[in-house]
Amino acid sequence: MIWLVGTALAQDAFRFAVIGDPQTDGDESSINWDVLPQLIEDMNARNPDLLLVAGDLVGGAGTVPATVAQWDDFQTATAAFSGTVYAVPGNHDVFGGAGTFDAWRSTFGFPTDDSPAGEEGVSYVVDHGNTRFVFVTSDQESGGTGLSSAALAWMDKVLSEADAFEHVYVTTHHPVSFSTESSIGGTQGDFWQLMVAYGVEGTFMGHWHRYQPSQPGGGGPTWETIIGTGGGWTGFEPIRPYQQRWGWLEVEVDGAYAQATFFGDADGDGHYDDALDSYVLDPGGPTDGGLVLELDLDVGLANAVAGGKALDGTLIGDATQADGWLELDGDGDAAELGGIGDYVLAGNGDLAISTRVRIDSLASGQWANALLCYGTNDYYTEDEETNYSFWLSVREDGTLRAFWEHGDGSNVVLESTATAELVDGTFHDVALTRAGDVATFFVDGEQLGAPVPFTEPPSGGGRGLLYLGSDTRSYIGNESDLDGAMDHLCIWDRSLSGAQVAARAAGTACAELRARSDSGSDSGSNTGSDSTVADDSAPPDGGDRTPTVELEPRCGCAAAPAPVAALGLLGVLLARRRRR
Repeated sequence: MIWLVGTALAQDAFRFAVIGDPQTDGDESSINWDVLPQLIEDMNARNPDLLLVAGDLVGGAGTVPATVAQWDDFQTATAAFSGTVYAVPGNHDVFGGAGTFDAWRSTFGFPTDDSPAGEEGVSYVVDHGNTRFVFVTSDQESGGTGLSSAALAWMDKVLSEADAFEHVYVTTHHPVSFSTESSIGGTQGDFWQLMVAYGVEGTFMGHWHRYQPSQPGGGGPTWETIIGTGGGWTGFEPIRPYQQRWGWLEVEVDGAYAQATFFGDADGDGHYDDALDSYVLDPGGPTDGGLVLELDLDVGLANAVAGGKALDGTLIGDATQADGWLELDGDGDAAELGGIGDYVLAGNGDLAISTRVRIDSLASGQWANALLCYGTNDYYTEDEETNYSFWLSVREDGTLRAFWEHGDGSNVVLESTATAELVDGTFHDVALTRAGDVATFFVDGEQLGAPVPFTEPPSGGGRGLLYLGSDTRSYIGNESDLDGAMDHLCIWDRSLSGAQVAARAAGTACAELRARSDSGSDSGSNTGSDSTVADDSAPPDGGDRTPTVELEPRCGCAAAPAPVAALGLLGVLLARRRRR
């Protein structure tokens, strides 16, 4: 196999494709012959230069010779790809045990001149144009999961040498956000903290047969895209049909700008050529946070849009939409909103929430009277990907409560230092802002008590759903249910100032309240001017940009970087950050 080694900035515009887990769909074959060849055909129609495969190339076998025979099937199925194929092994690729890495080297011939000791051609680096691609195995031929100490030290080296590159991407098999399922370490682990420290733009993982992009946090804006959609079985519980589907990711690099688009078969014609989702990996310049969600509850949940992405709304229990708002009786009622783009609500940095609520009665209990939350508990462990990104509720005494999770489900609980009289039969504006390490509560545009400090922002949360009037689905019908009504809801991915919160309570449209600037001053209207919306924005040189996909992707905004944690296995990490 031939590999490409380019010089930095030699090629400013190109495309590459990404898949993971093209393995068998549960039968006895090595790959999914019904899916992978068709994916290759549909990729070729868009002329990508490279194909990155995030592990589990095959279903796996108990011996090395049988595994090699399955890899031969993979190579046969991908031989028609018009560009160059690069891959890392996954757990199914190492079922043969000792000798697997030698067989991998002999079979694929990936670059071996810059690899960690013992992982030559298994973990490696490829430079293409203005982009560095780092491939590192998270599966060892001994059967263990995790990066070797040699691989971590090598990553420190190859990332530190990437300053000349506009974009850096890392491909491995196991996702970081499934933080307790495998030994990758979560967002505070050595692996993720290396990428945060050096400003890695995006990572591509497989293992879980779903499409799930997010920015898990941990101190930086690095994207994690789970793209295990190459043909593996999609029946793993819990089922999210809009995530668990076959397809492939295309990344378009254009100078400093990079956009990812997920293609699947939406029209049922057997071709994976329908653009289902899109997001900006790198906007190519500074971004200014703006409105992510505006939910007008008098026009129906079916019209919900978050970050340019449609969310499907479901009424639960006796919840109704009447008289211009969401009516809830406090006994098993809620609204749930989700969709392929629901990850846009998993903000792990600064945040602002504003909603109008009428509270008819207040129940007692630590988690009673939930106004809204974003999270999920439909997985069987406390992984970062199921963390709550935000929660807002009212205690029985009129205290407002905020909550979120970080790491493997560790709680942050904040309460207002003053109370408000909210049970009076009228609607009130309730707001929460999160800026830096301080949260502030508001009622009817007035600050409620003193700002409340915190030490840990949320992390993970990339698979959450938005709930109104209750906790997440498993808890609906318990103490969290709200007795009252909810009206207009707006969520921003940056904090608002007190003056902006007051303006919103006085009737200023949400779209006219741009998030606070870095200086802390209030910005003006963001209507029609959000530079992070990929299909409508100009590239950094100010030239025209013709949309390549008819989608309106999310804002590319991300949390401001926090100090880098020390790396336990590597000692003191150089406190430098790659120029973005």
